[in-house]
Amino acid sequence: MSMLQILLKIAGSFMALTGCCGCGIWLTAKRRRRIEMLREMEQILIFLYGEIEYAAVDVAELFLILAGKMCYFRSFFEELCRQFDGMEQETLYELWKEAINGCGLADGVDKEDVELWQEVGMQLGTLERKTQLQTLQILRKRLQRRILEAEEEYKAQARVYRLTGVTGGIFMVILLL
Repeated sequence: MSMLQILLKIAGSFMALTGCCGCGIWLTAKRRRRIEMLREMEQILIFLYGEIEYAAVDVAELFLILAGKMCYFRSFFEELCRQFDGMEQETLYELWKEAINGCGLADGVDKEDVELWQEVGMQLGTLERKTQLQTLQILRKRLQRRILEAEEEYKAQARVYRLTGVTGGIFMVILLL
């Protein structure tokens, strides 16, 4: 076997190992991002509760304020503001669902999280103020449970993802050599 073939095998093995390790790290980061997004959802619910209860601000203004404050949900609220400006006989819930689909929010969270977020949109602006506040509190409690579940899931799966990546990389190196 020539020196070039040996160097190519070593380089290929290194790339395979690095790629598999990177895949494990990426999966771990994806689960961590979900937790951060759920926490941001909770901050949004707290903000909405406070603004609805004390400030009685217009919904369009709320979305504009949230678009400036949020990280993961910035594009969602910007999309919602754009749609809100050109609103024609659509309900807030329909705009909310379109904004979820339009900004790619569903990519970072699970299906159940998206359904919970859609429920927030369903409850905004449809009920009297007192009922809206109670509903926001209930949704926040459900979201807190989802956050706890996501954190437990992360603790259990993060190590597995990283270990699977490293093990898969080592296995590929053995196969290549």
